[in-house]
Amino acid sequence: MPIISISLTTHLLRQLDSLIKNRGYSSRSEAIRDAIRSSLDEFQLSRFEQGRVIATITVISEHEKHDVDERLTRLRHQHNAIVSGNMHLHLGNRYCLDVLITEGEAKEVITFISQIRAMRGIRQVTYTFAPLVQHPEDAGGM
Repeated sequence: MPIISISLTTHLLRQLDSLIKNRGYSSRSEAIRDAIRSSLDEFQLSRFEQGRVIATITVISEHEKHDVDERLTRLRHQHNAIVSGNMHLHLGNRYCLDVLITEGEAKEVITFISQIRAMRGIRQVTYTFAPLVQHPEDAGGM
């Protein structure tokens, strides 16, 4: 793996070290790689600003914060038009994992993901997108 050097303020470095400790990263490099991946995902998301998409959204939240489940359920119901399915699992005693399947206009799905990320108690949100491309044979013609 290539080695790069970065400069951080003392405050930013303290925040990074706290993130590493709280999220259990094995090193600063792993935390920074994860942050870069997340940033690149956000950048890729901008490609889907228009049109219909299917997305799977994986949410990891803290189990101890019981209201996270309630708030996520309320948010899911507010976006009922695009959420076509979900699954909820417990990961030990500490975390919950939710998988949400969405289908709709890209902007609506992006808004939904942003609202999930903004919720207190959410540890991680990852997603995959696939554009829904209508083929001429699907339009009812021969």
